[in-house]
Amino acid sequence: MKELRFNEETLRDGQQSLWANRMTTASMLPIAPMMEQARFSSINIMSGSAFEACVLYLYEDPWDRMRALRRLMPKTDLKLLIRGRSAFGWRRFPNDAIELLIKCLQKAGIQGIAVFDGLNDLNNIKWHIQVARQIGMEFHPALVFAESPAHTDEYYAAKARECVQLGLKSINLADASGLLTPQRVRTLIPAIRKVIGEEVEFAFVSHCPTGMGTENYLEAIRLGVDNISTAALPLSHGNSIPSTIEMIHHAREMGFKVALDEHLVRKIDDYFFWVAYQEQKPVGQPVKISPQQYKMYAAHQIPGGMMSHLASQLKNLGLEHRLPEVVVEAGRVRQEIGYPVMVTPFSQIVGVQAVFNVIEGERYRTVPSDLILYARGFYGKPVVPIDPNVLDRILKGEDRKPIDPEENFLEPSVEKARAELGPFRSDEDLLLALFFSRPTLERYNKNKKAAEIPVQRIPLVALIQELAKRKNIRQVSIQKGSVKLKQAF
Repeated sequence: MKELRFNEETLRDGQQSLWANRMTTASMLPIAPMMEQARFSSINIMSGSAFEACVLYLYEDPWDRMRALRRLMPKTDLKLLIRGRSAFGWRRFPNDAIELLIKCLQKAGIQGIAVFDGLNDLNNIKWHIQVARQIGMEFHPALVFAESPAHTDEYYAAKARECVQLGLKSINLADASGLLTPQRVRTLIPAIRKVIGEEVEFAFVSHCPTGMGTENYLEAIRLGVDNISTAALPLSHGNSIPSTIEMIHHAREMGFKVALDEHLVRKIDDYFFWVAYQEQKPVGQPVKISPQQYKMYAAHQIPGGMMSHLASQLKNLGLEHRLPEVVVEAGRVRQEIGYPVMVTPFSQIVGVQAVFNVIEGERYRTVPSDLILYARGFYGKPVVPIDPNVLDRILKGEDRKPIDPEENFLEPSVEKARAELGPFRSDEDLLLALFFSRPTLERYNKNKKAAEIPVQRIPLVALIQELAKRKNIRQVSIQKGSVKLKQAF
């Protein structure tokens, strides 16, 4: 009987997808020991955007979060997700900064790093692989799925073959936007498995905004993936991923061995329902499959966070009624510039250009600097070349000389930052200075909060205390076995 392994994503993907990375460290720590006891094969605890949210909005030290979770889960394979060369933040960082980051992550308790690149250009992550290998960290490349004429099964098989040639022992197919369908899974998974063989771990994650995440998982499991990513029930579905508890049941019904402790998984679910209630956060709800909505979504592939940003931006300009035009234009811009995957920074590049094109009434009259850099090769190699006519508009009046990204990778930044921005108490503080502006760090240091493990109340006591707050309840009766409790208020 083959065992299906589970990567736990509540603390990373779940809260990123549904709570905009606003889950506090204090909410994570009480449940961490139980999450370790539940026997997940790995737990992903942070991403680049969660790291940023700690500093920008929660005023918490992200490094302290990593160390605290490591102390409470000493035997667990803790993972972290970073955005290729951008790592944390928007800028693309050279080799010395990436090396220092990976070494600091290891010291903070991270055992493996998952890395994705919005162009699936492996040249952008080769240095990460080299550094991780030198210091004994696990490395997990994520091939990000997108829907386009260029993102064929053969394309992904070729990318997987590159990973194998680099000596990598695991590959993750990541459907970050929820664009995969069960029909496509049936051809894509075998194409990749044929290339990587059975010795390389094949991990899979698919999101649920189009309602097909669970069905995609069922097909992927049937076709032999080794590892799936799931989240606690209240932080699953919607824009998030399928829940752990449902996939445990499905996998066992399909004849797979699952090592997870189902009783503890249910208690973890209960805990995060409690956190959602206490912090007044939404819980994920399954999305009904709609072929028409899927077709509209696949045409532009703008992620939920970016869509909200575009709507807000247009509202501030008094142009919210033009959002449908911007959405259609975004799909057109994405096609013209080579079908980048709509993840940071490319979703922003496409979205901003679409807004300019619509509100100015002339396409590519104004071109953001990031798109100019993209057109010159700064971000790597597009899946297909940029439309020549559009390329001429983008680079009109600009230096057309191609930029070799690897030349920028060699520029020193760590010692320069140490000399110009230091002294620093630690390399972690140095990295914060590289990732964030001085005003941002001044605000962060002024408001910084220490993460403390809150006292975990006995569930029954917590229930009674909450009921006592409600003035419309006159009597409560609780029974477990032969024990009965009756209380009048």
